[in-house]
Amino acid sequence: MADDADGLRELLCLLFDTEPDFTVVGRAANGAEAVEVVARTEPDLVLLDVAMPVLDGLGALPRVRRAVPEARVVIFTGFSERSLREEAMALGADELMEKDLSTGALLDRIRQMCRRPRLV
Repeated sequence: MADDADGLRELLCLLFDTEPDFTVVGRAANGAEAVEVVARTEPDLVLLDVAMPVLDGLGALPRVRRAVPEARVVIFTGFSERSLREEAMALGADELMEKDLSTGALLDRIRQMCRRPRLV
């Protein structure tokens, strides 16, 4: 879970930890930390915020992909631009989700994405 907003990151971690089919294995406050955590923990799912200091989510995405090519990667953003979605997908994201989703909708969309075959 990578987001520079400490409160949001911790709330999302709490949310995922209450679900029986998710376990949070790492937290990061910026893209560089996210790459380090991902390389160390090899998660099945990575949530990357777009706007983070040091290295943003789009900059971290190719490095995350190299570290865990089989993981699902979600770009999590407060911005809803078609060009951002296209760029994220071109860099290897499996999905782009907006932060204004309800918690139920977020969990549902992530579960649906995880059930789909991963196109490599």
